[in-house]
Amino acid sequence: MTTEYKKTTGSPAIDRLVVALRRHLESFMHHANYPYTQNDVDACISLLIDYTIKVRETTSRDEAMEIVESTVLKLNDINENCGCALIETAEREEIAEIIILAGHEMGYNTMNEDITEEWRDW
Repeated sequence: MTTEYKKTTGSPAIDRLVVALRRHLESFMHHANYPYTQNDVDACISLLIDYTIKVRETTSRDEAMEIVESTVLKLNDINENCGCALIETAEREEIAEIIILAGHEMGYNTMNEDITEEWRDW
């Protein structure tokens, strides 16, 4: 078990989604020979945890959207660095759900509003 499993976002619902995403990514990495590493998985998970913590500290939608943009652009870079294999269809949905839920819990967006779409390449 890595330390990231123990780090909380402050949201039990998001914590569960993050743990599920990590397990999903690690399972594919180990069983399907995907071209990404544990470091790529750790970077993705750490970024999502940090994103959620930062969004929970914001006081406005505009402030949160700056964090969304920055996070999505960093996720684009991580994914590109491993041949766009880290974030595929299922992972895209899981990651988007985490990002959207964090904003929704703060009252900044609905769960049907994809606040990642403007910047994501995955």
